[in-house]
Amino acid sequence: MMLESGQWLGRGSLLGEGQSLGRSIECDALVARDDSGITITGSWQIQGDPEAEFVVRLAGNDVGTYTLTARLGGDRLQGIAKLDSPPNLGLLWNDNGSVHATFALFAVSRGYGFRGFLRNGAAGAEGAVCTWEVAFSLRQDVIKGDNVVTLRRRR
Repeated sequence: MMLESGQWLGRGSLLGEGQSLGRSIECDALVARDDSGITITGSWQIQGDPEAEFVVRLAGNDVGTYTLTARLGGDRLQGIAKLDSPPNLGLLWNDNGSVHATFALFAVSRGYGFRGFLRNGAAGAEGAVCTWEVAFSLRQDVIKGDNVVTLRRRR
């Protein structure tokens, strides 16, 4: 599976149906592996909205895919994903079937791209549809060293 353990930072945009300009999204996620699967915890903030927390649990199943459970803000979703080889795809839904989301996870330079669609049928008779794109990069702390010497002249 392509998800590496560590602290991941994401930036991207969310575009609602009928909108021409998206709103920015910022995410902070911690990916942790254990013997039975992967847990992703973190928070996201959409421009103009309060910060929301999420927890996603991925566990392999008997048929070569992954079972997903997610708590996104106040919503609980379940689903299935194929994450062992490209294309990495998933589908999530809530218990009453009013919310459906699809996603793709793919490698980009220095990280992962995360793109998908969400339909929230509870938002009205026809439902609200939105799409998102987020680029995640592994957070790397800068380590200072007082004993570092460069032999190249700086310009």
